[in-house]
Amino acid sequence: MDLPPFRPPSEAFSYLIRVVRGCNWNRCAFCSMYKNLKFEQRPKEEIFRDIDEIPKFFPRSKSAFLGDSNPLIHKDIVEIVRYLKNNRPEVERITAYARIKTIANMREEKLRELKSAGLTRLHMGLESGDEEVLKKVSKGITPRDAIEAGKKAGKFFETTYYVITGLGGVERSKEHAENTAKVINEAKPTFVRIRNLTITNPEMQRILEPLNAEQQLEELRNLLSGIKVETYFTCDHVSNYIFTDRGLVFRGVHGRIPEEKEEMLKSIEDTLETIKALRKAGMKVLTSNDMFRLGLITL
Repeated sequence: MDLPPFRPPSEAFSYLIRVVRGCNWNRCAFCSMYKNLKFEQRPKEEIFRDIDEIPKFFPRSKSAFLGDSNPLIHKDIVEIVRYLKNNRPEVERITAYARIKTIANMREEKLRELKSAGLTRLHMGLESGDEEVLKKVSKGITPRDAIEAGKKAGKFFETTYYVITGLGGVERSKEHAENTAKVINEAKPTFVRIRNLTITNPEMQRILEPLNAEQQLEELRNLLSGIKVETYFTCDHVSNYIFTDRGLVFRGVHGRIPEEKEEMLKSIEDTLETIKALRKAGMKVLTSNDMFRLGLITL
């Protein structure tokens, strides 16, 4: 069984099926996931065998996730999805990572075929809706690509857009939050999942100044305030946590927009006040960058 080394937290209990190895772009300055892995499409016969052998490796599941970073470019992807759906009848949800540029350039007919075959959800890395930030981190997409991909994919699938708070650094925080919200308002993803920038790549240390805890929360508040469309907003990753030397003080916010937006904003404001009081009392306040540097969390 050739397992994908990375998958979203929401796919923790899914069957993991590796369709491609690595990332066909692999130039994002903030990412260290596939740097030493050559990109390749796995032969469909190997993938079919993995699907047949799923019961040997996984507890029974109603969902399956296709890896690595952009499996939809596999030349046999429709056939692979169909084989999975037909041979694992217990699977009700089939999901995959997808690159925004790939979806923006893909024919709608191909997306329709994938839906018919059984694909139900796409996980896509927006990271930022600010054009300057996207260029600085070599993301290889534009805000217009992200809007086009979201609109197109949304006709056929549930969609997740990942956003990295802190990706604009201190200098570009305001524009990063505001322009990301604008893209989300046009692209209308089903889910918005937040990751705080945790610097694992030395290149990022030269590009920007990371946010402290207060700045991280202020940017999260500005982003959330700017989102006007219906979506589910969640900070479902350890990178969003904020700690003190006595323990955890912030686990992120989670809820539907617009129904739970004000409650989430209040939680952020309350945490900001708490952190100010803790600093005044002389306590250390630590972001994921601090915790990673100290070896206390892994990503």
